[in-house]
Amino acid sequence: MPQLVNRSMMESAFSPESLVVSEEGKLPADLNELTRSLLVDVGLPDDRSFFFVIDGGFFEGGSPNRFRRCAELPFLDRYEDMPTGWESWLVIGEIHSDGVVLDPVSGVVYCLPDDGEYRAHVLNQSLDSFLFFLYLLAIERPHYDFRFAEECDDTERVAASLRERMASADPLPFRGVEPAWSETFDWEDEDAPRLPTWECVLWDVHEVVG
Repeated sequence: MPQLVNRSMMESAFSPESLVVSEEGKLPADLNELTRSLLVDVGLPDDRSFFFVIDGGFFEGGSPNRFRRCAELPFLDRYEDMPTGWESWLVIGEIHSDGVVLDPVSGVVYCLPDDGEYRAHVLNQSLDSFLFFLYLLAIERPHYDFRFAEECDDTERVAASLRERMASADPLPFRGVEPAWSETFDWEDEDAPRLPTWECVLWDVHEVVG
C-alpha cells in the first residue's frame, strides 16, 4: 500500500517548526522501517491547540530526547487483557486525555483510555494512517474551528466527509461503530458503548470547535 503522508503534505497542514522529528540514533532498535522513516523524515505535530498533543516525556531536559515506554506509565498493574509485549510500546502523546501509544514492531497505534478502563483499543493500523488522520483534521480546521474562521457552516457535512475519507484510508477504527451524530446511536445513554477516540474527535468537529 502506498505511503499516505510525506513531509510536504504535513507542512501544508502544520507549520514546519511544529513538526518534531526524531534523531535516528535516539530511536529504539525495535522500530519497523516505515515507522522509523516517518518519525525521522516527517515528524509528529506539536500543536497545543490541536486534538493530538505530543508526549511531554519526549522533551525531557527542554529538547527532544526519547519516547517513554509503557512500562514507565503509572498504575501499570491495573491494565488487563493487554497484548504480549505491550510494556515495550512507545508513548507518543494523547488525544482527549487518552494515551496514544505505538507498538514499535507491528507499527499499530493504540489508545489507552483515560476513563478508568485499563485496556488498549486499536486507534490506527499504522503510524502512517494516524498521521494522515491528523493531516485531514488540520486542513479542514477552517470549516469547523472558530479559532480559524469567522463562520463554520454545515459542520455535520464536514464531519461526515472526514469520517468517510479516514475510513477509506484506514477502515479499522470504524468497524462496527456508528457515528456519534447517528440518529440510531445515543452515545450519552448509560448503556451505550464507549465512544472510540476518533468518534469523539469527529463529534467535536460536528459540534464546532472554538
